[in-house]
Amino acid sequence: MPYVKRDQEGKVVQLLDAPSSGSNEWLELNTPDVEVFLQYSANEVELKQSLVSSDGDMVRVVEDLVDMLMEKQVFVFTELPEAVQTKLNARKRLRRDVNEISNLIGEDDNVL
Repeated sequence: MPYVKRDQEGKVVQLLDAPSSGSNEWLELNTPDVEVFLQYSANEVELKQSLVSSDGDMVRVVEDLVDMLMEKQVFVFTELPEAVQTKLNARKRLRRDVNEISNLIGEDDNVL
C-alpha cells in the first residue's frame, strides 16, 4: 500500500499513500525496506520520549549540583549568568510553594 521515498543511499525515509515527485515506488508493507523504516521510526519515537521524560530528572540533578557546589564554596551563585540565576531562583520558589501546599494537604485528607 505505501509509496516510498528513498534517500541517496537507497534507504526508505518516508511512506506516502499516493505517489509524488521522487516517490512513485510502491512497496508492500511486509517488504524488508518498509519494515526496517517502520521499526526505526518506532525506535526514534521511543528514544525521543525517553529523552524528554529524563529532562525533568536532569533539571533536578543540575539544581542539586549547583547547590552542592555553592555549599562547598566552589563558586558563588552571583558568578552564574543572570539568566541562570533567575531560572534557578524561580525553580526554588516553585519547589518551596509546592512543598508548602503539600504540607497543607496531608495524606489523610480526602481532597480530590
